Amino acid sequence: MFRIYLLLNLVFIYANCFSQEKINLKINLNHLEFIELYSGTDISNKKISIYNDTVMYIDVSSNNLFHIKNGQTTHYLFIDSESHLECSFLENNECLIVGDNSQFSYFITDFYHLFKSKISDLLLLNSSSDAFEIRLYNLLNDDVFTFYQNHENSQLFNSSSLDYFNSLIKYEYLNTLSIYLMNQHKDSIQVVPFYRDLNISLLDWDDFKSDMLNVNFYELDVFQNYIFNSLIIFASNNYKYISSDQLSLFNNHLFDFAIDHLPQEMLFFFFKNYINNFVNTNTKQYFKKLLKNSDLSQSEINYLLDSDNFLDFEDIIIDKNNLIESDFYLEDVNGKKVSLTDFTGKLLYVDIWASWCGPCRNQFPYAKKLKEQFSKKQLKKIKFIYISIDADYNKWKESLKKLNLEGYQFISPPDKSNSASSYFNVSSIPRYIIIDRNGDVLYQNAKRPSDETLFDELLNLIK
Repeated sequence: MFRIYLLLNLVFIYANCFSQEKINLKINLNHLEFIELYSGTDISNKKISIYNDTVMYIDVSSNNLFHIKNGQTTHYLFIDSESHLECSFLENNECLIVGDNSQFSYFITDFYHLFKSKISDLLLLNSSSDAFEIRLYNLLNDDVFTFYQNHENSQLFNSSSLDYFNSLIKYEYLNTLSIYLMNQHKDSIQVVPFYRDLNISLLDWDDFKSDMLNVNFYELDVFQNYIFNSLIIFASNNYKYISSDQLSLFNNHLFDFAIDHLPQEMLFFFFKNYINNFVNTNTKQYFKKLLKNSDLSQSEINYLLDSDNFLDFEDIIIDKNNLIESDFYLEDVNGKKVSLTDFTGKLLYVDIWASWCGPCRNQFPYAKKLKEQFSKKQLKKIKFIYISIDADYNKWKESLKKLNLEGYQFISPPDKSNSASSYFNVSSIPRYIIIDRNGDVLYQNAKRPSDETLFDELLNLIK
């Protein structure tokens, strides 16, 4: 059965692990109050918070990579069908890992600590597609190979560990390529790139079809994101998507394309991710009909159609429009909790970004020029709000200084249950939102600062 929630899955298994005598992970907190255990590499994934010394069994049939966060410290865990790991937290907040493949877990931790930010930094570069691919290949081939050769534990790995790492590098490479291609938005109001903007040669359709059958990675976030982005890219090229006016028709084509090509086990994730990114009033009814005629289970269909997930532009205006009645977590550079209700009575142009997001950073010069077009009198009626969804406070503050960003700068970390990204249903950035004087969302996906028509639009709204 397809697993929908890591959280529910882990809790259930934890409750029954003693009777089943299947334990593959033991956690000793010692002096710590709690730690958080995530599936995959990203903190946006499902998690469980652990407050006591714990033993549990984790289903690893479709994912072997997990990570533990202790404050700002991350430790990665590789767990396969033969693994039994014990993690103990020491006084210096180091994590002692013992058991099967424990040295490989240390290696994965060192790898991500060294290369995760380097991979993200590549996306900040304003490179041509070919130049980007070369830089990425050199990083994940040459630099990582040197890292592997010099690592103290590299000679201790078994063949299955090495095979897994080779696959992990492959999917990190393909996922990063797919993110780069999805960010090629020459038209600031489109949500997916036009086929003419895509260097489709960077991805191989036959390899993609083969990758889709790799069931051992179905629940790894890096793999899922690669599949989701790449399917949209191939569908765009297949459809010859070339106009924002065709988005609804293209989305209908995309649904059918997904049904035709994705394995059944991947469909739920694809549609869930699609809902979080692209669903709108023009495609909602078609999408409902398609789901009801699909082979998804009734519980999966009900989840996808749940009102908290199946949101479009109008739904957001109706259900989540008033910031006075419903607010989200915001913190300023001094650590003080704030609220957008403080700006009631002003038109707000909200920029949701992150320090690691290249397209976000590229828009800041345009945002500065846009603001300079308004007179002092007009600026009393409109406020430009910047909300970072960084998880790392230090990187956020470093970016503020490096980019010389001024004005109303706030952070809303993704690990907060009421984060800005969750509130506005944001799953891709940059995202721009326009909120009127009453706190009502006028545009959930507004034009970017680089769009020359935005100034006149904002000017009309404050008159």
